[in-house]
Amino acid sequence: MKALIAEKLKLLPDSPGCYQMRNEQNEVIYVGKAKNLKNRVRSYFHGAHNAKTTRLVSEIEDFTYVITASELEAFVLEINMIKEYDPKYNIMLKDDKTYPYIAITNETHPRLIVTRSQRKKNLGRYFGPYPNVRAARTTIDVLNQIYPFRKCHTIPKKECLYFHMNQCLGPCIHHETLDYTIYKNKVASFLNGDAKDVLEDIEQRMQAASLNLEFEKAKEYRDLKYAIEDTIAKQKISINDLTSRDYIGVYADEDEISINIIITRRGNIVQNHQTIINKYDNIEDEVLNYLIQFYQMNSKPKEICCKDFDFDLLKAALEIDIFDAKQGKKKEILEMANYNAKFNLENKRNIFKNQVLKKQETIEALGALLQIPAPRRIEAFDNSNLYGEYPVSAMVCYIDGRPSPKDFRKYHIKTVIGANDYESMKEVIYRRYFRLLMENGTFPDLIVMDGGEIQVHAAEDILQSLNLDISVVGIQKNDKHKASKLFFKNQLYDIDRNSPIYLLMADISQRVHDFAISFFRSNKAKGLFSSILDPIPGLGPKRKEELLKYFVHIDQIKQASVEELKKAGMPANLAISIYEYFHKEN
Repeated sequence: MKALIAEKLKLLPDSPGCYQMRNEQNEVIYVGKAKNLKNRVRSYFHGAHNAKTTRLVSEIEDFTYVITASELEAFVLEINMIKEYDPKYNIMLKDDKTYPYIAITNETHPRLIVTRSQRKKNLGRYFGPYPNVRAARTTIDVLNQIYPFRKCHTIPKKECLYFHMNQCLGPCIHHETLDYTIYKNKVASFLNGDAKDVLEDIEQRMQAASLNLEFEKAKEYRDLKYAIEDTIAKQKISINDLTSRDYIGVYADEDEISINIIITRRGNIVQNHQTIINKYDNIEDEVLNYLIQFYQMNSKPKEICCKDFDFDLLKAALEIDIFDAKQGKKKEILEMANYNAKFNLENKRNIFKNQVLKKQETIEALGALLQIPAPRRIEAFDNSNLYGEYPVSAMVCYIDGRPSPKDFRKYHIKTVIGANDYESMKEVIYRRYFRLLMENGTFPDLIVMDGGEIQVHAAEDILQSLNLDISVVGIQKNDKHKASKLFFKNQLYDIDRNSPIYLLMADISQRVHDFAISFFRSNKAKGLFSSILDPIPGLGPKRKEELLKYFVHIDQIKQASVEELKKAGMPANLAISIYEYFHKEN
């Protein structure tokens, strides 16, 4: 399996979506949909397959995907992308068939119809597509019963049964102009998802039939309700207008900008363009420059939907109408573009980080920078306290550039009073390596201090007293508390933020910091609870632990009622004791 694919497989989300398999020329050779992208895409690269799938997998050099809100959205997006890309390995859906639409025709006396034909503005207003054809036709039947649209293809010379059932306005006998506007608006509202009134009416009919013991009729209403709910199930993938429109999703961090362009034509999403660019200028300028180049090489839509940008500048530069969607399906598609932009950047970072951390070359490069042998085993330390209270320290271990959680350690500071980072670090270093000496344990090749000169010298002093020759490097932070430089043998080393060494050291710094903070918070919470709750008779360690899990702050215990204390797992008599303890003055 190719290295890039292997890393991307590890980061697939447990979400529905549409995926595209690509060959060496970056051509889409297969499009599929998935209820769970992680399980579905991984299945191609594990286990045995038939001859066709084996041929497909042999040509896959990369894959991309679009995360959707539901499997239904992924299903519709799959159809649109197959028709756009015409992939060589998709067979079932490459013909001219498509999912049907529900349309209100633009005739003088309009009809409600189900159609598969290509949508044209002069034929009517279209809604859909609807993957469940049967449900769409059932919905048409219901709407025709409720609203008096014309039912016949050709207007007859006399009224028919529909007119006498009040299901048609009778254009055959009423030759004057009839106004269908109110019915068109109600149907449009219904098909856009506002089905409350219709569903309530069907629910009442179902209940009435059931009370009258007409169970077959009640079952028909129930099935009808399910069909309608299926038909109007929310779909962001297709939108009911024919305007060509692109949705620009943007997400940025300190170094890079992720851009995700969802391209819609004739109301359908047909492509999803993803890219990540370096950030040298402000975000607006970088995105604008990229979009200008993008639309010089690709066809322009009629509109662009985006947010948080200078619309006038974009409009002038691209000569395209620009707007921000505030509500409805356009807003939902824009949110999907922004979500995918964020996910793509985080995914790329994680792939790059995983590739870096597992490479022997990274630790070899670190050794070359510090002029020491490649540090296969690295141990890193960090302290945490609150103005000297609840002081703790933590150690994380990396082996061959990857974290080894089983070797992580936590330390309570025992001999130091107050906030003294230098002495605290000396205590922990001494306890760690004196024990390894006594137990003949495995020593690290490099010790990393999450700090600068002070922390490094503290560790070197203790190592010297133990007659241990282990290199110590400090990770110096900038104003934003981010790793910026390495302090080693009284020298500062600048490291490129995009280099493998920086990613490794930044990962170590963040991990040991988080580990120490997590341990500190746990001890702080236990300490506060224990010290205040100790005098309460009958409240032992296990009950304190239950209170700690249920209540976040000690003030919540003080203000809790007896009933709330019972809900936290306290027996009735103990709950009363706790309540009286905190309310004894009253």
